[in-house]
Amino acid sequence: MIDAQLFKALDINQANFTDFFDKAEEWDTDQKTKIIIAIGECGYSFDFADNSPDDFDLEIYESLDNMKELAEQFVEDGLFGDIPQNLQYYIDYDAIARDLEFDYTETTVAGQNLIYRAS
Repeated sequence: MIDAQLFKALDINQANFTDFFDKAEEWDTDQKTKIIIAIGECGYSFDFADNSPDDFDLEIYESLDNMKELAEQFVEDGLFGDIPQNLQYYIDYDAIARDLEFDYTETTVAGQNLIYRAS
């Protein structure tokens, strides 16, 4: 399924058909995901001769169902500073999630929900 999304994102045609199959075997799932998001979602261009998946500066978060879970993860990871455990119950995660939507985007790649930010 991921190769089909990669095929579509890269707009494969007769001129780059062979390159696609070579790279589809070479790239791992994370690299393919990065290409799908960068090209298909962010509108970057890609040339098989000049680019690689590592050329795109993306932060991708897996295993999250929504922005609220990303907000909870950020608080837990200390991105908002050291918050005492007893005060964490008063944090408005929904408000943080709404703020995160300005910089982060949700998408689905190969049936997996992902949240990303393009730098």
